Amino acid sequence: MKSNPTFRRPASSIPAITGLVAVVSIPSVHFLWPEMSDTSYRDQAALFALTIFVLLAASEIIFGKSYRSLGTGLVYRPSNFQDAGYISDFPVKLIGLAVSFGLLAVLYNTADLYRDDWYTPFFSLISEFWPVMLIAVLINVTVVHFTMRRRRDGLWQLGKLVLTFGQHSLKDQDLKVYLFSLGIKGFFLPLMFCYLVEDWTYLASMSLWTSADFSEVYNYLFRFSFFFDLTIVIIGYATATRLLNSHIRWTETTVSGWLVCIVCYAPFWQLLSRDYFNYVEDGFGWGVWLWDYPVLYGMWGGMILVLLAIYTLAEARMGLRFSNLTYRGLACDFPYNVSKHPAYLTKNLTWWLISIPFIAVDFWTGIMNCIALLGLNFLYFARAWHEERCLSQAPSYRAYKRHINRFGLLARIRGVVTRRDPIAIDPVRSRD
Repeated sequence: MKSNPTFRRPASSIPAITGLVAVVSIPSVHFLWPEMSDTSYRDQAALFALTIFVLLAASEIIFGKSYRSLGTGLVYRPSNFQDAGYISDFPVKLIGLAVSFGLLAVLYNTADLYRDDWYTPFFSLISEFWPVMLIAVLINVTVVHFTMRRRRDGLWQLGKLVLTFGQHSLKDQDLKVYLFSLGIKGFFLPLMFCYLVEDWTYLASMSLWTSADFSEVYNYLFRFSFFFDLTIVIIGYATATRLLNSHIRWTETTVSGWLVCIVCYAPFWQLLSRDYFNYVEDGFGWGVWLWDYPVLYGMWGGMILVLLAIYTLAEARMGLRFSNLTYRGLACDFPYNVSKHPAYLTKNLTWWLISIPFIAVDFWTGIMNCIALLGLNFLYFARAWHEERCLSQAPSYRAYKRHINRFGLLARIRGVVTRRDPIAIDPVRSRD
């Protein structure tokens, strides 16, 4: 962020290299992806996400040196592997890990939701490759444990809780963060992976380079933008680790914060969109509206694609650290120097351009459609408000928030319109 020299990047800032590598690697690797007719779309989607993760992780290790950040909470001392305290605490963590897997297994086997065929790609992948996944998790847990400054983290607290038959304190902050984090990953990973497989399957039948007109280009890029987003999302949820300074520092803890987030996703959104936020006219949208006006059709579709490009850039900028309901680091530069919530802002604008709720069969239907979409906009406003409250536990985020409110692009535009000059803020030296 260069708009004001008094703002200093905190230790928790996300390396810019991760966003750059994501923007370059995702479309490039997808374009160069080899023909793998003997490999299922499920496995190809998983391999693709793994490839992008390796590229992102390598860029951070080589260029960002994220493993050296104070925020990791790690110290590399070989003597830790012989330390009696570390050795005695390690089995407790393994018990906590086993309990974690048990809790997820109970959730997935008792909730009817996860018996739906939609979730088959995720659970079939787990059932076939669980030994490899388990080895990766055990290596991560082992290395992290023996390099932590404070080794008794939430995973240890969970193991201790089980060993003491519930007598260990449930109020420990690390334990709360760990359990909330487990719930976040458990809810979002199956859903997002299945979306990723669906998009991979769809894109496999299309080609941008053989598109005959703008409508085909638009359809491809529209779908690819969400495929891009899902790739980042899957990596963010599946690979959180202190080794890359991408771990979850804390989570949203309020009921309202969780509700306004998860109702935006399946299966809750299907109910809400049908009965409360149904702003879409069946069989009608911007493409039908402007089909007979090629120039306007191209301009309108181009605006949608530009907004989606900014949306995907916002996701890419988070790199390894994307996650709902958590704080995992701070992104300061584009597009986060435009607004605190560039993804929410652009996503909501695209809904207005795509659904054109103000164009309807009659005046009052148009009014009702607009009110329904405004309701959805308000839901995302509530998400943004809760996120800011959660993230504001970090002094660095509070400083960033003050900075953007005065020097962000939208704030500058507002200042020009209202003829008000931004007020300087104090420099930030936070190390959170």
